[in-house]
This record gives sequence, structure tokens and C-alpha cells, in this order.
Amino acid sequence: MGNFYDQWLNLWAEEQEERARARKCIHEEELEWVRTIQDYRAALLCARDNGFVTSGAAMLAEIPKGWSTGKHSHGEEAIFIVDGKGFSIVEGKRYDWDTGSCLFMPYGISHQHFNSGDSPVRYLSVMALALERFAGLAKVMQYEEAHEIAMGEPEGIDKADSDIHPEHGRIVLRLKDAPVQVGGEQTAETSRRDDEFNQSIAKEMRSAASGGHHGRSIALMRDPGNGFKAKEIEMTHVMCDGPGMHSGKHAHMEAVIYVLQGQGYSVVNGQKVDWKKGTLLHVQGPQTVHQHFNTGNSESQMLRIHYGLRSRFLQPIAKKVFPYLYYEFRGQSAAER
Repeated sequence: MGNFYDQWLNLWAEEQEERARARKCIHEEELEWVRTIQDYRAALLCARDNGFVTSGAAMLAEIPKGWSTGKHSHGEEAIFIVDGKGFSIVEGKRYDWDTGSCLFMPYGISHQHFNSGDSPVRYLSVMALALERFAGLAKVMQYEEAHEIAMGEPEGIDKADSDIHPEHGRIVLRLKDAPVQVGGEQTAETSRRDDEFNQSIAKEMRSAASGGHHGRSIALMRDPGNGFKAKEIEMTHVMCDGPGMHSGKHAHMEAVIYVLQGQGYSVVNGQKVDWKKGTLLHVQGPQTVHQHFNTGNSESQMLRIHYGLRSRFLQPIAKKVFPYLYYEFRGQSAAER
């Protein structure tokens, strides 16, 4: 049996073996739905609990018509409304949302979500629980359970004066208000930013020759102009490519991708992974080579997520050992490979 330093020397090899064994994707039909005190219906998408090697936790949940979730507080959370209409009460104020909205729940702030529409609400939630657990800060507090909304229950709650909280930044961004960058506009926007994360991105991502990494991009939490102040988690943007197109080919640290629309496949470290609406694809990192191909007849839309452990800490300081790599610009797909 070796000493502690021998164990350190073996860490990288052990991590590679763990990643090789881990799950790489999950499809809608593979989800295991449960009822919790917080959600009427919920399923893990991407967490260590269901076989992924990840620094966070992503889940899908549903709120029936006329219901609310429970009321709770925890670490930072990003939410994307996959379908439906409703509102959230965050720190005693009401914030309305609908399909395509992106929400941010600040650390330790109590919140609750209500379905005010005529059909079930489906939402994707992402938190950095693994990081909080490692740091000894994982504290989830429950105040109310999920329930059917009583007559007059949401009444008397003041609507927030703005979707941007004076201390916590933006709470909700509706799809209609999200900036859209087409083609080379994506490159120009990346080039304008001088924060550490953007400076650690491959130079090709900032090159006008690339014409943009995707056909178009719907900017969410990563765009500083949108006013989000999240640090643990970010739903960065929605990546869109037209029929028969492929994204750029590149490699970087961990990212999570959820397919909102379309069908196709990705080549991840040489392995073909088919996807469709409702598929979650995990880019493990730290230098996972990947590229996305739209084989359908409509635009593909993929929600991209990463964790602050990558964007605000590890990627900028580890770029010498694990640089962001770029291999091929986006373009028209050849015959299926």
C-alpha cells in the first residue's frame, strides 16, 4: 500500500476510469419520476445519484394545473420554464413567467412556484449541491409542501416592481426579452467581453472567420447585459442550428446540454450519441471533444448549462494544463458520419 503522495499521483488515472464508467446522456423515456414534498412530479436528469460524474444536479419537475410547488430555500438555483405559465413568489414578491423564461433563485432566499395556466408547467432546475456539500454549505430548508392552490391563496402578494431585484440582480428573463445573436454576432459579443472566462476561451471563438459557433444563440445568464448575478450555476444560452447544420467542434470543461427542440446526434470523444427533444447530454470535461449535428427538418434548440466552479474558478486558472480547444467551424453537415 502506497503513501498519500502515491495516491495523489493516481488521482488522474482514477478520475479517467470513473468518467469512462459514468453515464453520458439520458432520454425522456429513461427518467424515473417520483413525488416529493417539494414537487408533485420530479425526476433527476443529471446528478451523481443517477450515474453522472458532475459537480451539480439537474432535475425536471412538473406543476399540475391549479397547484403550487412547496416553499423552500437552498443554494443558488437556475430554472428554465420548458412549458407552461405561472409565477414565483421570491422573498415575498411576485414574478410572472411563461414558456422559455429563465429564472434565478438566490442563495438562501425562500421561494415558491405557482401554475396559473390551463395546462401543467414543466421546468428544468439546476443547482450546485455537490459543490455545496463538499464545502459544508448544503442547507435545504422546507417551509411548505406542494399542494393544490386554495381559493384566494396567491392574492395579496405584491408584484415585484421590476424583474431585476435591487440586491440579487435579475430574477426572471422572459424569452421575448432575451437577446438573440445570429452568426458572427456571437463572435463579436464574445470578443467584446474581457472577463477571465471569455479570455480563456479558444481564440477561434473570438475570430470573425468562425461566423459564430452556432446558427444563432439566445443569450440568458452569461450575458452581463441581462443583469443576472449568479455565481454557482448558469444557464448560459440556447444554442440553435438549422436543419442539416452542425456546430463548431471544440473541447472544454464540464457543460450540461438539454434538448428543447429538434433531433440529431453529437460526437463526444469519438462516440456518437443520438438525441431528441427531452434528451440531456453531459460534456464531462476537462477537455471533452464534441460537436452537434442537426439531422431533423426543423431548427434544433439546446439549453446550455455550466457551473461556477468551472466558469468563475477552474477554467481561467487551469488554462495552461487544460486549454479550451477548437477544431472546426460550424457549417453544413456532410453525409452522416
